[in-house]
Amino acid sequence: MSHFNYFAESEQAGQERFQKIRDGLFGPLVRFLVRRRISADLISLLSLLQLVPFGYLLLTAESAQQVGIASVFVWLHVALDALDGPIARATGTAGPAGAFTDMCVDHSGMLITTCLLTAARLVDPTAAVVYVSSYTVAVGFTIWLNMIGQPFKLVIRTKYLLYALITGYGIFGENLITPSVVLFCVIHVCFAIAGFCRMRRILRSSNID
Repeated sequence: MSHFNYFAESEQAGQERFQKIRDGLFGPLVRFLVRRRISADLISLLSLLQLVPFGYLLLTAESAQQVGIASVFVWLHVALDALDGPIARATGTAGPAGAFTDMCVDHSGMLITTCLLTAARLVDPTAAVVYVSSYTVAVGFTIWLNMIGQPFKLVIRTKYLLYALITGYGIFGENLITPSVVLFCVIHVCFAIAGFCRMRRILRSSNID
């Protein structure tokens, strides 16, 4: 279960170094929150709750600038999602269960954001459906392959690019979300196919039906 994550093989060592740097940067804040008995699970919940004001502001926005203001809450979601790991390690509660919760929050944030963009008519509905489906399948295969010690050499995750596109629309007034999402779909479909083929090859070599 030590490989219960969705990072590529080439990212594993770098992620561990980044984790140590992040823990150091967040150290004072983490200690403050731990003293007040703020748990990693509560931070994860607060992270998801940031998408409530984001959704409200997005769906009521009358201009691109207002969408930009709404995107602030997406990045608060991201920031809080990055904080739960350091808190879990500081309190000795880090482990597969916490990693599972973190990935669920992380993925749910992408799903909710994409649904809200569709409701706000900022992305084509068909492209959005294919995007969340292919992203989910690709992430599932990535986690599975990591767990059996056969990770991808490289993984491309487009979630943060999607968030950046929302902010970019708010700043520049240019909506590039749909064409970008179509490109993201191609990327994730390729990863999903590659994951399926690799899993099937591994299962065949193991004589498992």
